[in-house]
Amino acid sequence: MLKIWTVEEEAEHLRQRFAGVKKAAFARDFKVPGGASMLSQHLSGHRPMNLAAATAYANGFDVKLEEISPRLAIEVKAASTATSGAVSITSLAPIPEPGAPGVQIPLLANAASMGPGADVEHDDVLIGAITVSPEWLDKRIRPTAFDALRFIHAYGDSMSPTFEDGDILLVDTGRRDPSVADGVYVLATSKRLFIKRVTERFDGSRMVSSDNKNVTLVQELNGDHEINVLGRVVWVWNGRKL
Repeated sequence: MLKIWTVEEEAEHLRQRFAGVKKAAFARDFKVPGGASMLSQHLSGHRPMNLAAATAYANGFDVKLEEISPRLAIEVKAASTATSGAVSITSLAPIPEPGAPGVQIPLLANAASMGPGADVEHDDVLIGAITVSPEWLDKRIRPTAFDALRFIHAYGDSMSPTFEDGDILLVDTGRRDPSVADGVYVLATSKRLFIKRVTERFDGSRMVSSDNKNVTLVQELNGDHEINVLGRVVWVWNGRKL
């Protein structure tokens, strides 16, 4: 069983890995949420790592998540064996059993934003891949195609409590028509990416809004804005199907 480190112990192990490493460059190259300033807080122990940050560190050092944060590795394992209502999903865990077939889904660097937006990168930058059970995908997600799936990070709090800052989201890029179904979509303008809820009104118009009640952003999709729908969010790492 993994020994859970305290926040101070996590910080100490992380400091040892960063000995001689250029922190600003690392934060930039591996998309550490919050950048170099947040990295410094993790190193000092002033702020515990979330899953998005720990994943970035694991990718950067090419190690398993448990070598960065046993605490988060245990949480991920627990999430994969959680229950949904009366139906156990142990046999339908997102992560396949050792030796079982798996689908590698790309984890992209150009994360969409749940806040004011994030700069769009011209090309999808692959920073890793997450292996997922094909059986779980077929029965729980039912994607348009396995190769249409992408993982991205989300930042900000405008979609809280549906998503939280740093959550890893599963996007089906084959679902790009909000007229087919209301839901949460990744939207791109000429310079920005957003994750917002798109719903249809009684008059047939479609509204873009945030789930956070403290955020008042509501806009109508009426053709006045150049918006490209990149896909629909179908799952978030905390196990909530959308």
